[in-house]
Amino acid sequence: MKKLDLYVSKNFIKAFFLSLFAFINVFILSQLFKIFRYVADGRMTTSDGFVYVINMLPDILLNVTPLAVLLGSLMMINRMAGNLEIISLKTSGISFRRIILFPVIISVLISFAVYYVNGYIYPNSEKKLRELKGNVVSKVLPKEKRNGFIRDIKTNNVYMIKYINVEKGYAEGLEFIKLNDDFTEIEKVIIAERGKYNRETERWELEKAVVNDIKEKTSENPEKYVSEEYNEPPENFVTLSIDPRLLTTKELKKEIKDLRITGGDIRDGMMELGKRYSFPFASFVISFLGLSLGSRYVRGNSAVSIVLCMALGYGYYILQASLESLGKNGLMNPFVSGWLPNIIFLGIGMYFVHKAEY
Repeated sequence: MKKLDLYVSKNFIKAFFLSLFAFINVFILSQLFKIFRYVADGRMTTSDGFVYVINMLPDILLNVTPLAVLLGSLMMINRMAGNLEIISLKTSGISFRRIILFPVIISVLISFAVYYVNGYIYPNSEKKLRELKGNVVSKVLPKEKRNGFIRDIKTNNVYMIKYINVEKGYAEGLEFIKLNDDFTEIEKVIIAERGKYNRETERWELEKAVVNDIKEKTSENPEKYVSEEYNEPPENFVTLSIDPRLLTTKELKKEIKDLRITGGDIRDGMMELGKRYSFPFASFVISFLGLSLGSRYVRGNSAVSIVLCMALGYGYYILQASLESLGKNGLMNPFVSGWLPNIIFLGIGMYFVHKAEY
């Protein structure tokens, strides 16, 4: 490492941690009154309040690190520009890209650190926070499911449903299969376009059904078919799921895999996974904005650079939240919605870096 790289890296790290410390303090102070209220109401002890603050840190770090990188890089490069160091280095033949090389490398390392915190530390701290607030971390039933399947050993029935809404008890594409005691031969097959589960009689009411009794060699097409034999409630067709934010990346991948096999809704899980892969690298992407916008020394222009940088930084968050909502609604691929803000702002950053060369 050359003396220039050491000098630039040291100043960047110093400015980054100063910015990070300032942002963390602001967020903690904004939460202290709520913690004091919890302690005063007897919902927490003093030691629990301290543990609560400690477990808040991973979430705060995730949210403020990109802004700390942005502000830190701006402060560092603006100071060098104010001391005429940038123009001197350029005059000596060193390109601007070479000057900012090590701060960019450090921002990549910061991104990987954020990725680890987001995937393995934050979920556990979030669980602890909910426990301290008295919220039970419980699994909940999904509202709907596709490709539901049940094998009832007691009645020798197999249920297959293409789509089921648990709350409404409504289903489409139903197929009920009756097997013999040894589960080796099919005795009856019932196919229906749609069906409704009657919670009073605890029976499935099938519409436009086709009943094929293979054992008796008969077939009928009733408009409505009800049998006391088929009584599996809609809740049995879905599996319990947990808030994806409470799962580590490894656990989240397994949960998505299990839900995909059983036909569960994986949109929330895929959105969380996509965000975990993309958002940590916001620190790397945003670093180009701070390093380039503060590189030119113009008297009285520092305030303008800071305002512009912070506006672009918050613009990233707004765009990221907007695209995330599109992904959750199924209007955009979760990974595309996660990475698109990075790609857009990386392009903006590279444009400003190119402008800073001249």
